[in-house]
Amino acid sequence: MKRLLLIITIILFLLSPVFAEDGNRYGFNDLVQSMYANNTKIRKADEELFQAHLDRKDAEAGYQPTIELMLMGMYMANPIIDDITINTNDILLQMGLSPLPQSYDLTLFDGIGPAFYNASISITQPLITWGKITNSVNLFKSVESAKTMQRDDLANQLITELKAKLAALSYISEIEDFLNRIIAASEELVSLAEKGGEEGMMLEEDVLDAKIQAGEATVSLKEIEKQKAMLIDGLRVLTGIPDLEQDEIVYEVDESEFDAILSSSPESLVALATAPSSPMLKMLGKSGEAMEYAKKIADASMYGIPDLGLQLSLNYGGTRFPLIEKGWSGEDDWGLNVTVAFKTTLWDGGKILNNAKRAESRIRSNDIDTDSAVETLTTNVIDAYTSAQLSRAKIEYQNMKLENAALKAERENLRFKAGASSKSDILNNELESLQCGIDLAREKINLAQNCYTIYYLTGRTSSSLPLITDGGTI
Repeated sequence: MKRLLLIITIILFLLSPVFAEDGNRYGFNDLVQSMYANNTKIRKADEELFQAHLDRKDAEAGYQPTIELMLMGMYMANPIIDDITINTNDILLQMGLSPLPQSYDLTLFDGIGPAFYNASISITQPLITWGKITNSVNLFKSVESAKTMQRDDLANQLITELKAKLAALSYISEIEDFLNRIIAASEELVSLAEKGGEEGMMLEEDVLDAKIQAGEATVSLKEIEKQKAMLIDGLRVLTGIPDLEQDEIVYEVDESEFDAILSSSPESLVALATAPSSPMLKMLGKSGEAMEYAKKIADASMYGIPDLGLQLSLNYGGTRFPLIEKGWSGEDDWGLNVTVAFKTTLWDGGKILNNAKRAESRIRSNDIDTDSAVETLTTNVIDAYTSAQLSRAKIEYQNMKLENAALKAERENLRFKAGASSKSDILNNELESLQCGIDLAREKINLAQNCYTIYYLTGRTSSSLPLITDGGTI
C-alpha cells in the first residue's frame, strides 16, 4: 500500500508541470513584452520612427547623382518627309544636255519612314550647395534621434502606467476582500439587531443603522468591482491582450521600491528630472539641434548665393532602334552634352527672408519649451514627492489604528468570554478594523502611483521597473 502511494505521488509530481501549463500565466516581463509587440501607441511610435529613418535616407541621397533615362518610340502613319527623288533627264537638262529617250528616277533621300526613336540618359550631380545637403542630413539625423527618444520615453511611460495599474489591482483586490468581510459582519450585526429588536432589547433606530451600514458596504463593493473591471480593461488595452483576466496575472507589489525612492531628498530628485540628460530635455535638445540646422539651410538659400551643378547627357534620335537595328549608329543622330550651371534666386518677394526669420523664431520657441519643461518637471516631482510622503504618513497612521484595533479585539473577546460584552460589540470592533484595512489599501494605491511617477520623471529604475533608453532596455 505504501509503495502504491509512493508511485502515485511520483506520477503526480511528474505531471504537475503539465497541469500548471493549463491556462495562460503572465508575469510582469511577459506583460511588458506583450505591450511592446501589441500596444497601439508603441506601434504608432515605431512607424513614426521608421518614417523619420526614411527621411534621413532621402536627405543622404542628395549626395548622390540623379540618373534619368528616357526611351521613346513613335509610329507615323503619314511621315512628314517622304522619299526625295530626281529624274535623270532633269539632271541632264540642268547641265544643258539633251534628254535621253529613256529616263529613270534617282533616290536622293529615303525619307524618315513611319518609325522614329528617341533615347536619352542624363546624370545630374550637385557640386557646391554651401552646406545645404550636409545640414539637411544633420537635420533629419536629429529628428530621427528625437523620434527614437520619444519612442523610448513613451515605452517608459507605459511601463510606469503598467506598474501603477498592477499595484492598484493588487490593492483593490485586498479592498474587495475587506468589503466582503464587512458585508458578512454587517449582515450578522443586522441579524442580531433584528433579533434584539423583536425581544425589545434594541431600538428600531439601531436596527435601521445596522442595515444602513450593511447597505453602504454593498454599494462600496459595487464601486470597487467597477474600478477593478476598469483596471483590467485598461491592462488589456495597455498590453494588447484582449482576453486578459486577473487570475492570469502573476504579480506581487514590491513595496521596498517606495522606500527606495523616498529615501532621496526632493532636491536631488528635482535635479535628476531637470538635468540635461533627462529624457524630456534630451528630446527638446535634439529638436533644438534640428532647428539650428534648418536655420543654416535658410541662410545658405539667401538671395544671390548660387548652387553649382554638373549635368552629363547622352541622347540619340533616329529612325532605327538603338543597339538593335543595323545601321543605327551610322546615321550620326547622337549627341553628348556636358553642362555646368549656376542657379540662384535673386528675389521672391521676401519669402527667403521670412524663412530665415521663421527658423530663428522656432529656435526661440524651443528654448521657451525647454524652460517650460523644467518648470513642469520641477512642479510634478515636488507634487508627487509630497503626495507620496503624505500617503506614507497616512499608512503609518492606519497601521497604528490596525494595531490598536487588534488590541481592542483581543480585549473585547476576553470581556465577551467573561460575559461583560456582547457579540455586537465584537462585530463593531471587527468592522472598525476592516475599515482601517480598506483605508490602508487605498493609501498604498496613492503611494504606488506617486512613487512610480517619480521613477518615470527622474529617469530612474527600480528592481522591477525596466528603463528604456536610446532604443534599449537597462
